[in-house]
Amino acid sequence: MSFREFILRRLPDRDRLRQSFLHRVFGKHILARDLWHVDARSLAGGLSIGLFIAFTPTIPLQMMLAFFAARYFRVNLPAALLACWVTNPLTAVPVYMMAWRLGWFVLHALPFGSEYLAVYDEARQTRFIMGSFYLWTGSLIMGAVAAGSSNLLLRWLWKEVNLHRPGRDKSAS
Repeated sequence: MSFREFILRRLPDRDRLRQSFLHRVFGKHILARDLWHVDARSLAGGLSIGLFIAFTPTIPLQMMLAFFAARYFRVNLPAALLACWVTNPLTAVPVYMMAWRLGWFVLHALPFGSEYLAVYDEARQTRFIMGSFYLWTGSLIMGAVAAGSSNLLLRWLWKEVNLHRPGRDKSAS
């Protein structure tokens, strides 16, 4: 059984989706063929979108953001939704702590960063604002790196392992 057949066998069929709560909420948009297509571009794009959104501190909205982004960019919806679960309730705190530290390092390491940070005084509200700057800066950097590297890795694996044509030998091309 090829990788494509393995994935397609586990995806829900159209009739089952039509009877689900998701179909009542999102209507015909959830059944668009592009959102369920399994190829290198679609899977890599869905994984990239899901990982980028997973690293942003938007935990209550991640699945909705992934759906709308997958629909807008016409990439694989299940891959985008599954990749969002990288930051689940168990892993969110360590991931966001790393993002905060990375953001702090980047904003203090840049030459113009200290001038930008000096604008704010040490009031309690300012510390909250600066903490959110650190978190968002680190999260966007981590999300961009995770999305880019996962996209390149999946496309390379798809090409090297011949996931698109399981019966074809690499030396035959």
